[in-house]
Amino acid sequence: LVPVENETVHRQVLNEIMGANLRDQALSWRLGPDGEYMRESIDPNAFSAHTYFMTNPSLSGRGSALERARGGPRLVTEKTE
Repeated sequence: LVPVENETVHRQVLNEIMGANLRDQALSWRLGPDGEYMRESIDPNAFSAHTYFMTNPSLSGRGSALERARGGPRLVTEKTE
């Protein structure tokens, strides 16, 4: 649960996040009636919420990081100025 303070913007973002996660088949598991989990899909072209958010900077929070990392992503372990 999250507070929705700016109704329009927050609702749009929440709908986008929930829609992508509900649509995800690449990284999803389904709980069967016997209590066992099974992979949702092994199709290499299945929709992946992870890939979707990593390639949509406005939703992933990585907008400025993607601009700085045009040569490819890199891991930063310490804050640099």
